[in-house]
Amino acid sequence: MAFRRPHPRQIRICEEYKAELEEENYNLRSELQTEIDSNHQNEKQIRDLEREYAHCDLKSRLYQAKKDVRDKEKYISDLEKRLEESEEQVDRLRCRIRAISSRKNTPE
Repeated sequence: MAFRRPHPRQIRICEEYKAELEEENYNLRSELQTEIDSNHQNEKQIRDLEREYAHCDLKSRLYQAKKDVRDKEKYISDLEKRLEESEEQVDRLRCRIRAISSRKNTPE
C-alpha cells in the first residue's frame, strides 16, 4: 500500500475550512467575553440597586419611627393636658364639697 498525498486542492479546502473555524471560534470567544463583561456590569448594578433599596428601606423605617414618636408624644401631651384638667376639676369639686359641708355645719 502506497502512501498517497492529498491533492493540493483538498489541502487548500481543508486549510480554508480550518481558517473559517478559527475565525468563527475567535468571533464566538469575543461575543462570549462581551456577554461576560455585560453580566459583570449587570451584577454590579444589581448589587448597587440592592444597597440603594436597603438604604431607602432604612430611611423609610426611620421616617416611620420618627412619625410614631411624634404621634406618641402628641398623645402623651394630650393625656397630660386631660390629667391636668381632671386635677383642676377635682380641686374645684373639693372646694364645692368643702363649701357644702361648711354650710351644713353652720347653725341656722
